[in-house]
Amino acid sequence: MPTSTVAVWRDIWLPRSETFVRDQLGAMTRWRPLPVGLVRLPDGLPVHPAYAPLPAWWPPLAVRVIGSLGHRRAAAHTIRAAGASLVHAHFGPAAIHALPVARAAGLPLVVTFHGYDVTRTPWLGGGRGAYYRRRLAEVFADADRLVAVSQFVARRLVALGAPADKVVVRHIGIDLRGEAGPGPVGERAGIAFVGRLVAKKGVDDLLRSYARLPSGVRATTPLRIAGSGADEGALRSRARELGLDVEWLGFCTPEQVSELLASSAVFCAPSREAADGDSEGFGMVFLEAALQATPVVAYRHGGVTEAVVDGTTGVLVPERDTTALTNALRAMIENPARARRLGEAGRARVLAEFDIIACTARLEELYDEVACRS
Repeated sequence: MPTSTVAVWRDIWLPRSETFVRDQLGAMTRWRPLPVGLVRLPDGLPVHPAYAPLPAWWPPLAVRVIGSLGHRRAAAHTIRAAGASLVHAHFGPAAIHALPVARAAGLPLVVTFHGYDVTRTPWLGGGRGAYYRRRLAEVFADADRLVAVSQFVARRLVALGAPADKVVVRHIGIDLRGEAGPGPVGERAGIAFVGRLVAKKGVDDLLRSYARLPSGVRATTPLRIAGSGADEGALRSRARELGLDVEWLGFCTPEQVSELLASSAVFCAPSREAADGDSEGFGMVFLEAALQATPVVAYRHGGVTEAVVDGTTGVLVPERDTTALTNALRAMIENPARARRLGEAGRARVLAEFDIIACTARLEELYDEVACRS
């Protein structure tokens, strides 16, 4: 039974893309999570915040600009009334709003940084990046621990001015319940992509690389893309220009994603640095692919190098080198025995190192340390 309570802050509860936050809450065994924030999405993930006073139609810009102003006292009261011992905020922008609430509640603050909050947001134009960096300096000064989801994110935090002695790396992990054993068996075919259809995910590079495969290889290797996003229309147009017959699957449930990955010969997500600096902090989807014993082809980029072990669980090629990406895909497709070895190694690594229960236990040990010190 949990004996302590942690107030977990997200500005918005909870976008469907943030299953990793939901899963971490569900993996806590010694601490009871108390979700708190500003907005609750009616069509988001089924997480019920104890405090989220703003209506779902509240403009996102207003959430970013006004933040917790006007709600700090009530949020702090909710947190104190629940007996919370600390506040844990996810993402840098949310930490800026959580900091005055933690101060009002008289509680220590832990912040997890995931990627865009250390690669893109600090450099936004129009003064927004400079404002964010100033506010982030307050978070760095007052927070008790700054959690990075990868060594890549940790390095970016320190480069932004975070005290190195406050920065720790804690992987989130994935749900492995019911996953003992060798993994999926059966026929595999095709290349799968799962993710948001935005610039940093590199789907346009995937389309170009797929188009360069010999027509005979493409004929037996369907390309299936699961996800949606701002670039979907442009990507569909690009696929038509290239004469590609792509299966656009749209939003998929976790169960559908697992089925897609388990039936695919290779998973390819060529994440890259976007024009605005946005980069992959880690890439949970690479672990999901590995769990299904599906080998990975991707770019050597950001935190992906920690999610995929080049030559052991997949193949990483230089960022934006679409010719190398094509060659790696073809080699994986034409050598199924090697692909199987890489996939099996990936699954074994996930089972050994990325069980969300074990990863969350290490986070709870961090909570213990912070709460004890305060």
